[in-house]
Amino acid sequence: MATTDASVGDVKMTSVIHAALAERGRLPALHLVDANYIDGHNLVTARRELGIELLGPIQADTTAQAQGQYHQDAFSVDWENRTVTCPHGQTSTVWRDTTSHRGTPVVRAKFAARHCSACPAREQCTSSPHGRMITLRPREEHEAIRELRAAADTDVWKERHQARNGIEGTVSQGVRAFGLRRSRYRGREKTHLQHLFTAAAMNLTRLDAWNTGTPRAGTRTSRFEALRPVA
Repeated sequence: MATTDASVGDVKMTSVIHAALAERGRLPALHLVDANYIDGHNLVTARRELGIELLGPIQADTTAQAQGQYHQDAFSVDWENRTVTCPHGQTSTVWRDTTSHRGTPVVRAKFAARHCSACPAREQCTSSPHGRMITLRPREEHEAIRELRAAADTDVWKERHQARNGIEGTVSQGVRAFGLRRSRYRGREKTHLQHLFTAAAMNLTRLDAWNTGTPRAGTRTSRFEALRPVA
């Protein structure tokens, strides 16, 4: 169990979880996660340094261009020559290694205003009067993200990730049956102690259910769904 302040994002805990598992010699070959625990950096680091395949959906591109045909994947990247080419054949004029507002390494490629202003698809591509700018992750992270997004649309990937349903069931049990969502005490240390007792209680409850042959509960039916007439 790891207890953090509410401001700590899940994505920051992926490496912490791996470090704790490594100390106990329990690193998995495959780690099933949800979208909050995965990004390009975690994908590459887990695979390169720990030999872990991080399997989970990557956060969707929420930019305005992602909704149309001029999303980032429609642009081709030439990493050797440090250029980006748009769907209409124009090549970027600026390539700059910098950092994002979160302090992570990124590449910003910019197209000349003279090219974008004369483009018939300018309104669908960018609203900037200075030309389109593309922000990229470092090459290894960028390619890992694209590979994951392509794989996530396949039935094979979805079947592999379906095993995570058991993890979601554990979280649901902790919230619904053991009050995991609410802290009974003030302060992180006391709250962490509560979490440890909760985890122990869940383990004991499951051991009892296993030993006594208690059947698993069925999928919960919401009150709204229960109003649906029987066919």
